[in-house]
Formats: sequence, C-alpha cells, structure tokens
Amino acid sequence: MRRALIVLLVAACDPQKAEWGLDAIRTLATPPDDPALGCGALIPTDGQAGARARCAFASGARSADTLGGGGRAFPIRHIIVVMKENRSFDQLLALLHDRGQPGTDAIPPGYVNPDAHGVPVAPTHATTTCWAWDPGHQADSVRASLDGGKMDGFVRNAADTTGTDGHFAAAYYDDGDLPFYYFLAKTFALDDRHFAPIATGTFANRNFMLFGTHAGVVDTGIAYAPPSTPSIFHLLMNAGFTWGAYTDDAPFSSALDWASDDPGVHTLAELYDALDHGTLPNVVFVDGQEDVEDDHPTADLQRGEAWLKTIYDHVVASPEWPRLAMIWTYDEVGGFADHVAPPGGACAPDPTREPFAGLGPRVPLVVISPWAKRNYVSHVVEDHTAITRFIEAVFDLPALTGRDANSTALFDLFDFSCGRDLSVPAAPPAGTGGCK
Repeated sequence: MRRALIVLLVAACDPQKAEWGLDAIRTLATPPDDPALGCGALIPTDGQAGARARCAFASGARSADTLGGGGRAFPIRHIIVVMKENRSFDQLLALLHDRGQPGTDAIPPGYVNPDAHGVPVAPTHATTTCWAWDPGHQADSVRASLDGGKMDGFVRNAADTTGTDGHFAAAYYDDGDLPFYYFLAKTFALDDRHFAPIATGTFANRNFMLFGTHAGVVDTGIAYAPPSTPSIFHLLMNAGFTWGAYTDDAPFSSALDWASDDPGVHTLAELYDALDHGTLPNVVFVDGQEDVEDDHPTADLQRGEAWLKTIYDHVVASPEWPRLAMIWTYDEVGGFADHVAPPGGACAPDPTREPFAGLGPRVPLVVISPWAKRNYVSHVVEDHTAITRFIEAVFDLPALTGRDANSTALFDLFDFSCGRDLSVPAAPPAGTGGCK
C-alpha cells in the first residue's frame, strides 16, 4: 500500500465517516471475562468440511453449524490482530524448515524466476533488511507474478515496476536477520498454507478480514468500502463486545480512510496501557507506522521486528495473557516471491454477483497464545477470513458473507486441553545491523 496513491482521490471517495454508525464504541464497556473459562474446552470434530468445500453456507451462518459441534467455551476473550504489510512467506521464513521447524514447507530445489533476459534467478540470502524499491502488487502485477500458477513472474514484475533487474524480489531472510520473527514462527503455531484472500493489494485484502468481502474494492487507492457494508465492528457491538484500532498512523493502513479521531481509534501507548492494566477490548487491530514499523518497503524489517517484539513483551506480561490470542500476519505479499501456488475455488462472498473468487499468494500467519499449539505447523488452506471466522466463533457471531461462512476458524492452531505447559518462552531480541 502507498498512501500517496490516494491523495488526489480522497475528496471523491471519502466514505463520510459519520455514516459508519460506530460512535457507540466510545462508551461501550468490555464485558468482564468469565472467571470459569479455562482449560478443557473441546475443539469440535469438523463434520462440515465437505459442505464448506461446496460453499454451502451463506451469510448469517454460525460457526457451530459450519464447523461442527455445539456451543463454545473457549478460554479466549481478547484477540489481537497484527496485520503487517507486503511480505511473502518465502521472503521472511524461507529457512524455517532448517532452523527449528522441520514441518514447514521448504523452498524446493530448482525453484527459479527468470528475469527479463531469461536468466534463472534462484532464491538467495538478502543483502539488506531495507530495500529501496517497492515492486508492483496490485491486481495486474499479482497476476503477472503468479503466471498462471507457475509462481515465476515475481522477478520480471519487480523489474517492470521498479526500474531494476528485479532480482531482489526473490531474496529471503534467515534467523540471523530476523531472530524474533523466526522465534515466533517456530515456538508458537504457524500455518504455512495461509493465503491473501484476493490476488491484489492492501485495501481489498484487508477488507476481506473486516467485511468478509472486498466490498467493491480491487486495486488500492481507487475506492473505499461503503460505510453501510456489514462489518466485524458492527457484529461485535451488536453482541455487546468491544473492539479497538491501535496505531500511531492511519488505522488499517488507510484501507478505510479513518483518522486518529474516529471512533475506536487509539494510539500504541494506549494499547500498552490497556495490556498492562488488563483493560483490553475484546478484539484489537494493530498497525505500525507506514514504511517505518509496518514492514512495507522501504521500511527496515528489523525496526518492524523490534516494534512487534515490544507489543509481544506487553502481551505476555499482561494480566489478560491467559485469555488472549495474538495473530501476526501480512495483508499481501507486496510483489515478493513465493513458490506455493494459491489454490483455486475460494468461496465467493456473494455467489450471485461476485467475479473474484481466487486467492492471492501465501503470507505468514502465526498465533501467539498460551493456548496456541507449541512448535506446531498447520497445512490447512485458509485466508484472512479464517481470522474473521475465529472472531465469530469465539464470540458466537453470525457470518458476514459466504466467504467467512465457509472458512475455517484457525482451530487447527489451538489446544485447550488441561495440563499443558502455559509458561512463556524466553524470546530473543530483534535483529540489528541489516539495513545496509
């Protein structure tokens, strides 16, 4: 995402913030956590996988009906979603298979991207953690990068959109560059088949998490979701639960055109205070400063890593840690190479009028929680609406669209059984010295 793209369009596309209908969040109180919630909750046996594969469920469906089993008593009352910007799984975690998580899919031998001259470019260790270039990553660029599922167009796309040879788009980082990111991915629960919901840029992919659909938005900077779009914000508030957006910049990386004075928007200092004092809303969305902490090029990845480490330190020390799950992921790959082709057949939000059903390239997703499976990797295919469905499952909310109705709910990443080690592992500091 580049905010500069939308400067001239704000006046034409302003969603008239007063019409969002979210002012009540300023005074809505977070309900007390149920002290009876603890270990022993059972994740239901999934008896509806076939029906979901057929996209049988529609908006309004409850997770108890779409994922099997009855009511939920999960010991999670607070969910933090940290969605960063524009990095692929392979770029950030290419060596995880050999650095503590052998269950993770590794880059296969022989995977290359030909450059503009037909020279094969293999993945190589990045020489810097702060690239000076931002490869194209809107719909046309993503389609070119996917190259019909061959996943070999990233270098050519980077060359076409940055004026370089594009080779940097195939570079990766190791655990010496990003020790804290590697720690999270191998210590807690990782999904190595998590894909962006749609093959385009920031706005549409973030919309899928918030609305279960791209809400009429395809490429970033052309339009915003209409304020009347049913959202996870409205679902939570209607059920008596709270939410908050925490950032020292534009909330949701500008995807909603919100500002710091909009309902529900808070600073990072307020996030730390809420964690430290046990006053966190039920669902929290956290964003870093653009091009500084959010990992969007030209940001220094190590500075973004240190930013996430600070949040993590407050999370694990919080009195709400026993009832908390933090999700760390990326909205889309930002034009950086990944070798895994997105599967086809994603359920359309509205099958009667929805032309976009294909997933975008793969991004990291890690769940950090005392209830996350330790040193675990899942291969369950999902997209950002699995986050939406997880929120809906925990708080017993109806689905927004057909996409989240037929999504998994991240259940494969959790274990609520009794007798597990719930201690907090010691984390390494973020990397330094990589911005050359």
